[in-house]
Amino acid sequence: MLVIIFPLIGLLICTSLLIFFIKNKRSHKDFYGVIITASFFSVLCLFLVVWSIEDFIAIQTKNFQIVTGKCTVREFESNGRTAIHELLVDINGELDFTGDFDKFSDVRQGTYDCTVKYIEKSRTLYDIHPLSTNK
Repeated sequence: MLVIIFPLIGLLICTSLLIFFIKNKRSHKDFYGVIITASFFSVLCLFLVVWSIEDFIAIQTKNFQIVTGKCTVREFESNGRTAIHELLVDINGELDFTGDFDKFSDVRQGTYDCTVKYIEKSRTLYDIHPLSTNK
């Protein structure tokens, strides 16, 4: 739900800024620059809102895609200003998925057969079940 809120706030701010400048029609030298920039960010925020809503609807309606194959599961952790800790899953060398590592901390890393349930639009990992043991 939090993923939808931030682009929505951005959309409201950019649209408000755009409406404010168009209504006042200031004769400032950067008027068109502000309008073009605010329009660009408004469209970008609108795109992010629609993208997030589609994922949210897919989760609520349990509209997931399921794929089975040879999974390569590994952990990704960045060290820096922003800490990213994700689980990366590659299936048959064709499909790549990411998921929050804390949610899937019990999943073993390595290569084995598995079944993956994911959200199609963003290719976000929703569930993973190993089919065999890693030998």
